[in-house]
Amino acid sequence: MNIDTLNNLSLGEDAIILENNVKGRNKRHLTNLGLSSKNRIKCLYKSPLNDPVAYKIKNVIIAIREEDSKNIIIMRNNNGTN
Repeated sequence: MNIDTLNNLSLGEDAIILENNVKGRNKRHLTNLGLSSKNRIKCLYKSPLNDPVAYKIKNVIIAIREEDSKNIIIMRNNNGTN
């Protein structure tokens, strides 16, 4: 398994969230949407400039800005996409 940040997740790739280090109000909002440790997250769509990016967490699709996704620690699967 590889440790990385969410902003480096490729389109179609999934991972396990290890830690949410987002600061301020956004941390609470993202946590309430399921972005917390041990949850699986999958990269679904990328905007033309890759900001924001849409992810699927617990059957919810949310768009996360790069400034926040840089602060979310993930554990990638060795085999890439699932």
